[in-house]
Amino acid sequence: MKRAKPPTAMATQHPDSASRSFTSQEEIDEALRDLSPADKGGFECDEKMVDFEGKLTAYGQMRWIIEKVTSALNLEPDVDFLVTPRIPSEKLEEAERQMMVIWAAVAANKYSYAATGRQGIRYLIAPMAESSRELLVSHRRINKLLKLGQEELGLPSGCAMSLIPLFEDVVKLLHCHEIVDGYRRLLLKELGEYQDHFRVFLGKSDAAMTYGHLASALALKIALSRLEKWRVEEHVEVCPIIGVGLLPFRGHLAPWSVDDFVKEYRGYYTVTIQSGLRYDLPHATAIRVIRRVKEEAGHGPQVFTEEEERDLVDAIREFTRCYFEVMVEMSTTICLVADVIPERRDRIPRESYYRSLMGPLKLIGDRSIMELLPRGEVKLPRAIKFVAACYLLGVPPAIIGSGRALKALKRIKGEGFVEDLAKRYYSCLKRDFKFEFNFLNLEVACRRLSRGAFERIAEDVEELSRILNLDPKDKDEKGVQHDAMIEMFWQKIGKIEAVDYALKAGIIRGSLG
Repeated sequence: MKRAKPPTAMATQHPDSASRSFTSQEEIDEALRDLSPADKGGFECDEKMVDFEGKLTAYGQMRWIIEKVTSALNLEPDVDFLVTPRIPSEKLEEAERQMMVIWAAVAANKYSYAATGRQGIRYLIAPMAESSRELLVSHRRINKLLKLGQEELGLPSGCAMSLIPLFEDVVKLLHCHEIVDGYRRLLLKELGEYQDHFRVFLGKSDAAMTYGHLASALALKIALSRLEKWRVEEHVEVCPIIGVGLLPFRGHLAPWSVDDFVKEYRGYYTVTIQSGLRYDLPHATAIRVIRRVKEEAGHGPQVFTEEEERDLVDAIREFTRCYFEVMVEMSTTICLVADVIPERRDRIPRESYYRSLMGPLKLIGDRSIMELLPRGEVKLPRAIKFVAACYLLGVPPAIIGSGRALKALKRIKGEGFVEDLAKRYYSCLKRDFKFEFNFLNLEVACRRLSRGAFERIAEDVEELSRILNLDPKDKDEKGVQHDAMIEMFWQKIGKIEAVDYALKAGIIRGSLG
């Protein structure tokens, strides 16, 4: 019996849990729980992402997970579950490390076939996808190592593994259909391979970190629309994966917003179920969220007209501009705070795996923005620590730039466009900012940010309050507790106790970052 459809719930190894940290060895038992049924304390996921991107994961982990899951749960690989590695980016690590991960996947499949007669790994996620050619290079490596596995390990000749391109940049999200189409054509032209089934991974977090919350959210929706148009035009099967976390800036897949989420991002086939959702919430609550996204997988997306897309891209550019000018001014402070936040997984240092700011600069197309950059390259932390640092600074990251951009869009495109934005194009708008306002602390922000950055943030808050009819002083008990935790964090900064308060604040929010 072959799997009829792709997995729907991908448990990941994101380090966004404030209440739990994991060593590489502990991640094997974690995977067992992720793939277990709820009545056994599990999370009912049907895919496990094993992460090698900027992470010190043991090469044997894929095989060990398959071995433990099949023996302990009596589940069949490729029927009940898949293991899917995220391979390293050659741009930021090395080609040889990417090849070692691919070879480890080949070896894990050899074990899977020998033990169960089935293939446990069918896909490999290629992060930071930017061009069709780089996808072809990785695909060639997979083919070469599969052939070596057939010759030297006795791997069946029918064993094949496909790439899942992961788009994590707003500009690349807007052109993801063209990149995947180019990859498809290169496969046929240069390797003689015809492929008509694609899983395409659309990531929210890194796009948000460099372009801002609303720019990244709209880019995801345009990507889903354009992939759907490409699917119809080219008669190919496209199964999008949405990479999201619990907090608004990272996708807002949370118990209080899941009904809005499944409508907002309809068109997905698979959703990432990250560590914060699994471990920072009660088990029964997490299960309800996971079951809801699984129920709604595979519906057709919202499809935009060309005129609507042009208007939305104009909006993305404005959101990016207003976000970028403040984020860059805050960046040094954000990095200093992020370095205090403890690691929750075994990852390599920030300096070795940072995100470039050239994409937003090109999208904005304004040379004067270049003057805002500090001397030397800005090496932002990874997205989870970035988000956590913003909350500790009193500035929930979705707020940055959003109010001023909405004000500008009212002036440029009219009040009707902003109303459409909130009702038709991104209906989660008010819910996102209601959540963020609960954890806003302008007193802390005033003390910790430069005068220019604080004044722009204060203007964002004022405009969001007015446009969305929200009161930034309206806090519930969690908001009050969160204020107390970040005040204690700053009182204890430089001492080990500060780490405890940073984690406690994350638990209150429902996720570290």
